[in-house]
Amino acid sequence: MPKSNAQQRALIVGAGIAGLASAWWLERAGWDVLVVEKAPSFRAGGYMIDFFGPGHEVARRMGLLPALERRRAPISSVTSVDSAGRRRSEISTAAYEAVADGVISLLRGDLASVIRDDVRASIRYGTTVSAIDDGLVTFSDGSADEFDLVVGADGVHSRVRELVFGPSFVRYLGHHVAAFSVQDPELSARIGYRYQMLTVPHRMIGCYAVRDGSTAALMLYRSASPELPADPAADLRSRFGDLGWVAPSLLSVVPEDVYHDEVSQVDMQVWHRGKVVLVGDACGAVSLFAGHGASLAMTGACVLAEELAAGLDGAFDRYQARMKPAVEHAQEFGRRFIGWMAPSSAWRISLRDLAFRLSGLPVVRNLIRGSVMPDVDGVLTPAAPAGTAA
Repeated sequence: MPKSNAQQRALIVGAGIAGLASAWWLERAGWDVLVVEKAPSFRAGGYMIDFFGPGHEVARRMGLLPALERRRAPISSVTSVDSAGRRRSEISTAAYEAVADGVISLLRGDLASVIRDDVRASIRYGTTVSAIDDGLVTFSDGSADEFDLVVGADGVHSRVRELVFGPSFVRYLGHHVAAFSVQDPELSARIGYRYQMLTVPHRMIGCYAVRDGSTAALMLYRSASPELPADPAADLRSRFGDLGWVAPSLLSVVPEDVYHDEVSQVDMQVWHRGKVVLVGDACGAVSLFAGHGASLAMTGACVLAEELAAGLDGAFDRYQARMKPAVEHAQEFGRRFIGWMAPSSAWRISLRDLAFRLSGLPVVRNLIRGSVMPDVDGVLTPAAPAGTAA
């Protein structure tokens, strides 16, 4: 990638996957980069993701695949169980990898950690933005500074998006999600290195063993309101307390600071204004139902940096033109997939389990592949730079 003017300064708001990847690409293009993050420290853990598609190729260009492979979760299968923990159906990792080429299953926080370890920019934690006037930014600590570029990479609830574009654009998908990890070697051994899930209409619990005898849990439930509960841990105990399997064990140790959020998408016609541009979930959240969020976040960071290097005039328009079709495709799939990831009836659960059992058949694999892979043709170009740039 050609070098930009070394005096150009970029502010990146958000130190998640989109923000860290943006910092990685911009600093290697010669920008002077500052990253701010409202969380007091790096956020590790999170839920398990299947990382593949264009983001996998971006990680290869960044030289990060060996580190990601070391963080790979050795999941052997995805298993649907009943309330007694008995297997209902299963799809093997081999069958799943045939659907998604090059897939790496790992914790979302592990992907962010691998990128962070290769970022040279300064990261200021416990800080966000309180005002933006084009390139003039006022921070939450009262200080202010001028930047040539402001990248909003601060997620679904983006402060940058709210300040620059207004409070709209979030589409609630009727569900809440919670994720947490517990240190319990006995439970970890019981779950094993496979993703196991118990599904009843409108509710799902998923578990998988991770490193050091820990178990990661994901809980998903339908809710008419996007408003989050005042006491998330108590809310989960109330909503899932009647389920069997490992639910009692998990609910007895839900941390008070459990990650709990609405499941939403972000739908915007324009992703930039003046010197401000949005990346990742801030402009194109596809939701848990669609997957691909981490992959598209990394791809967006790469494409933005590539278009800036090609010429500042029109760079934001070119970046959006390349990324938006893939985002919209993934979002549309996510809205369709709600009925299968969070089934509303017993028959839908049974039909999904049947698909798991038939997943070894090539015709079923092809049907699944056509449904879950976003249309990313033309997003990444062969001329995109290798990740070995100085």
